[in-house]
Amino acid sequence: MFDLTVIKRNGNGYIDSREVAELIGKQHGHLMRDIRGYVKTMEKITQSNFGVSDFFLESAYFDSTGRTLPCYLLSKMGCEMVANKLTGEKGILFTAVYVAKFNEMEAVERAAMNASREPRLGEYN
Repeated sequence: MFDLTVIKRNGNGYIDSREVAELIGKQHGHLMRDIRGYVKTMEKITQSNFGVSDFFLESAYFDSTGRTLPCYLLSKMGCEMVANKLTGEKGILFTAVYVAKFNEMEAVERAAMNASREPRLGEYN
């Protein structure tokens, strides 16, 4: 119930909006509506170094009947956006779970990077 799966796409981590909706106790359609509203508002930002895709990626999944349905993939910043709109216990629990999951992913990536780099002079002991 309090777990999320980080999906890797193009070297970045994302969480499926269906999992987010389940964790925060919201119908997926309602979360999709909220995210579409965030995207519409964020598209008004004209800075060249800002992209909505840094927060939310449009995606799709197959339901049990084989239909293709829309969903979003939320980056860490996308999760922060959703979490900032939540209050009370749901907001606290979602924040704790997504922060822990992304930090875990980043720690694994750092460990893999450190394991693959060549030792420097003086590191042989």
